[in-house]
Amino acid sequence: MANLRTSTESADAIPHEEIVETLLLEAGAAGDLPTNPGKLLSYLKLGQLSFDFAKELGGVAGAQDLPHNLRAILSPKDRIIATHSGMAESRTRFSIFHEIGHFVLPEHQRELFADDDKTLSWWTKSRLEGEANRIAAEILFQGNRFSEEALNLSTSVRSVLDLAPKYGASYEAGLRRYTERHILPLALVVYEKIASPEETYVEDDQYRIHYTITSSAFRKLFFSSLTLSDETCSASEIYEPHLFLRPGQLVEKEIKIEREGQSPWRFATEVFSNGYKIFQLFTRQMEKKGR
Repeated sequence: MANLRTSTESADAIPHEEIVETLLLEAGAAGDLPTNPGKLLSYLKLGQLSFDFAKELGGVAGAQDLPHNLRAILSPKDRIIATHSGMAESRTRFSIFHEIGHFVLPEHQRELFADDDKTLSWWTKSRLEGEANRIAAEILFQGNRFSEEALNLSTSVRSVLDLAPKYGASYEAGLRRYTERHILPLALVVYEKIASPEETYVEDDQYRIHYTITSSAFRKLFFSSLTLSDETCSASEIYEPHLFLRPGQLVEKEIKIEREGQSPWRFATEVFSNGYKIFQLFTRQMEKKGR
């Protein structure tokens, strides 16, 4: 497998907890799992529509200026949130919470927010979209409730797989939240598959690191992000060679990370795939061994 390299870039802080706590309480949604979008929309006096944007907006004036892969729209003036009807339930829920984030944050005073896959992604480069995403995560996971509940379970990907559906969250969103808020040193490396013009076996599919999430304790002890020394690596290298791979499979694997002039770090990890991405959770440092 390609060698992993570290960096020490600091992570963004997570703001706006008080806004969300007040919103959940006032709307009567605190403790309501999964968080009820209807209660928040009703409290904020927002209407919600769902339809196929491509079909319904195709002939509307100005539609050509909207993102091609439009997923959600907020019109503060009309007090309307519209979501694309073709999305999965967890994605629709997050999109609604994202638009609510735009609506409740004072600085977000635009005539219209039109969000696509890029602006709704965790790795968006837009500050405003990042803030709306953090509000959405606070609403989705009920502030610290998800993290506190997770602390009562074993430190494992399996705990997230059990908890995420309870909160109406995707596995990716759950793994992110679990890692970044954990009191123990945890890191999550997310690999995305690279499109190939040729059909390949699952084990030979090529992946690259999409992003890294670390807990505060992990960053203080080790690193905040990883990159591959090579551009890509195969799925079998991330898991184990000669291992038959399937979505939902959870594999335990020890990994070594070389450090220039120092002994390597060794970690116990768990590897999981949702069929689209591969997630590798670093759970603990192993005892030092020889090179």
